[in-house]
Amino acid sequence: MDARRARALQRLHALAAIRKDAELARLASVAQSRARLQTALDALASTEAPLGSPGGAPADPSLIAARLAHARWTEAQRRRLNQQLALVKADYLALEPAAARAFGRAMVLDDLATHAQHTLRAARRSSP
Repeated sequence: MDARRARALQRLHALAAIRKDAELARLASVAQSRARLQTALDALASTEAPLGSPGGAPADPSLIAARLAHARWTEAQRRRLNQQLALVKADYLALEPAAARAFGRAMVLDDLATHAQHTLRAARRSSP
């Protein structure tokens, strides 16, 4: 292998590393969005209060109305968050193969560039 081909492999390796970093950054961004939405859904689930009063005593009608209104609001928020989570999961599933492919290309080009450098060094040492 000549020096020109080794330099070309080095340049390709550098470009593949940049592409890999960009794809992995996009994937990480979507994963963070997914985690944020899941945390919001979990927090929403933890705020739910039972409609009845403690001890089974008759409850105030205005308290029941407020709890029902809160339950309706919570359900609307849960629906909205689940829709957003579904979209983000779809984005993640679409980006994952591209990131894996970019990662694989970078690794292969790294191996090829390293092999080319070793071959060039060995050829230089053996030539008079």
